[in-house]
Amino acid sequence: MTEELTEGRESFAALRKSDGIYIDKTAYLKDLMMRRADKPGEGGGKRAVTLFTRPRRFGKTLTLSMIESFFALNYQNPGDNSKAQKLFEGLAIYEDKEFCRLHLGQYPVISISLKRVEGGNLLDALGGLMGIFYDLYDRFRILNEVETLSAERLRPFQFALSFFEMSQRRWSDSDYYQTALELLKTALSSLTRLLEQAYGRKVIVLVDEYDVPLQKAKAGGYYDEMLDIIRGMFGNVFKTNDSLLMGIVTGCLRISRESIFTGINNFSVFSVFTYRFRGFIGFTKEETVKLLKDLGLSAHEKTVMDWYEGYNFSGLSMLCPWSVLMFCAQDADSPEQFTPQNFWANTSGNDIIEICMRRKNAQDSERLQHLLDGGTELIDFPDYNTYPELDEHSSFDIMLGMMLHTGYLTAVNVIDNKEVEVKIPNKEALGCFEKKTRLIFGKENPQWTAGAQALKDALLSGDADKVQHSVEDLLINYVSLKDSRYEAFYHGFLLGALNSVA
Repeated sequence: MTEELTEGRESFAALRKSDGIYIDKTAYLKDLMMRRADKPGEGGGKRAVTLFTRPRRFGKTLTLSMIESFFALNYQNPGDNSKAQKLFEGLAIYEDKEFCRLHLGQYPVISISLKRVEGGNLLDALGGLMGIFYDLYDRFRILNEVETLSAERLRPFQFALSFFEMSQRRWSDSDYYQTALELLKTALSSLTRLLEQAYGRKVIVLVDEYDVPLQKAKAGGYYDEMLDIIRGMFGNVFKTNDSLLMGIVTGCLRISRESIFTGINNFSVFSVFTYRFRGFIGFTKEETVKLLKDLGLSAHEKTVMDWYEGYNFSGLSMLCPWSVLMFCAQDADSPEQFTPQNFWANTSGNDIIEICMRRKNAQDSERLQHLLDGGTELIDFPDYNTYPELDEHSSFDIMLGMMLHTGYLTAVNVIDNKEVEVKIPNKEALGCFEKKTRLIFGKENPQWTAGAQALKDALLSGDADKVQHSVEDLLINYVSLKDSRYEAFYHGFLLGALNSVA
């Protein structure tokens, strides 16, 4: 069953060719195209740029792959869309023959993912970006064979391809460094213009996980430099670019428009709070029930819902596809052996939870404990975030807002677009908190264990001075002494410390 489900596959074409299970989301393609004001083949008008924000592992990459597979030209033979037809036969969109006639396999499509941009410093990150753009330009080497493109017109493309391919990064050379920055900011827009000239059709641009480089840059201390690159990249390709037909961007967070998306006309954000497209990315409850039935796993429906349901996307109950498929793909000899696990926790370091738990503020700790106990908390409406806001000094509402966007929490109720009532959505997300709790307040944290052991030894020896010193040491390192009004919290805190070395 593991191969049949292809749980780790993010390529729509590979999934369809392997007869893997696909939850049909193709009906949304028509709605995406309707966001544009132009008619097919006409220039001018509005260029729709859309940002979809969803938690991690909700299927953003597969969604963009499906979009690319539907719209992309056969570059070797632009008049032949038979390969695309085979991929979409039997799916919802294929029933709309007129829409498929107008749009299936009709456009140049540029698709990149920024989730591979790693780097503890700016230069490593720049190298990662250059590798991504080399792969992109390498996929379009066929442009060298297009007769309508002159050698002069192709020269910038060939230069960029060679530059991105360089294995030796001469970052100490200021001219090399500036050239790299310029090419990274203009690579997408330059390629759209070349593709339009080559094929006579406007271009669709897809960018997956746009906020990952900014997340890494925040951790590495080069956020402003990376923000300048991403802002330049998006500004050039999505703003005043007459070769652009449509742009679609995905990520976990909506970074403020003023930071990145300023000046981009006809720009829309579809988040977990937005009704339109609310079921586009992720599994609905109904889709999951049908999937379990098709696989003969209906007996596990309650378990799956307890563990993986609970995400509220504008009133629609959603599940994380990664977790559901991993559950269904367990290598079991019989359906009775299927057991729920925390699949989602292993896809990230869960650092944001650790930052919250290490905050030296008793009131914040009480609110977090309330969530862990199954309660809800009111936070300021998290319309957008910027990564520099997130550190140990951030307001607790900002942290919980970040958790909401990334999937650790879900919305229960939105109050006048000013406040959101949030909770932990399911047992799997709760497991992420419990795992991090064990790491911080358990034997795996030597600093905590040593402090708790010192307190225990002092109590057993009856040394009042050492007891006082040990308690003060624990509180100074893990809780703010300014919040002494929360007496019950301290009782529980010290009881937990003693239990960890019992």
